[in-house]
Amino acid sequence: MENFLEELKLRKEKVDEALNSYFRSVQIPRSSGIHELKESIEYSLLRGGKRFRPALCLLLAEAFAVHPKRVMPLACAVEMIHTYSLIHDDLPCMDNDDFRRGEPTNHKVYGEATALLAGDGLLTEAFRCLSEGYEKEPELGLKLVMLLSSAAGLVGMVGGQAMDLKAQKEKISLQELNLMHALKTGALIRICVEGSAVACGLLPDKIELCRNFGQQLGLAFQIKDDLLDSMETKIELGSFPGILGLEETQKYLEEVTQSAQNLLKKLSAEKSLLKDLVEYNLHRKI
Repeated sequence: MENFLEELKLRKEKVDEALNSYFRSVQIPRSSGIHELKESIEYSLLRGGKRFRPALCLLLAEAFAVHPKRVMPLACAVEMIHTYSLIHDDLPCMDNDDFRRGEPTNHKVYGEATALLAGDGLLTEAFRCLSEGYEKEPELGLKLVMLLSSAAGLVGMVGGQAMDLKAQKEKISLQELNLMHALKTGALIRICVEGSAVACGLLPDKIELCRNFGQQLGLAFQIKDDLLDSMETKIELGSFPGILGLEETQKYLEEVTQSAQNLLKKLSAEKSLLKDLVEYNLHRKI
């Protein structure tokens, strides 16, 4: 476990470097308003975070002996979209959180309006980063834009968030809960795997296996998050333990984990760090 976390830290550092480089290259007009907006963006994007999603892109490339630089534009774009979603989730009209990663949330530092624009800016910059990164391969770039926009939009993360808002007021079934998390959190995790497979030039059958693996991995992470949350606080109704109970949720996690491992075997990637990632999630404490 410790060796894997060290490997994950190395990928995180590469992603941090790429994100810093991207925003250093952005030329902004001499405007105090835009300067503050950029500062707000960097406050949330460049001050920590596990970088799990972009690291997953890199690990997928490495599993198929492709240089990580090949998927770095996608990795950075996904992290920008993930960060935008966190900024917006923290706003008073959503979860109304005062702290994120132990520090004041964006709107507590820069105000609600600037935080809202910071999220808007990150969402837009994500697609500029992606399109610039594959500018010399327009067909590939267009494919990745299509995949990422789908994962982040109405039939992806944003749609899942809308389902979550409803789930806080109404009782939902296990089937609805699975769908909600497949969209809200799972879609961005899935696109890291599927999109990286496309960028690496894998054959269609392997891309489909990667897509399925990404779906199972995303579900496994959400189930584990629900288990950890339920151990720290009361069990929420709209969670896996709230529907299945703690014991059955643990069994469900083990089933989904095994499914992900089986897909790695079909991909001949069972000896890669992806396998360690799946095992890490099963046993993680945070």
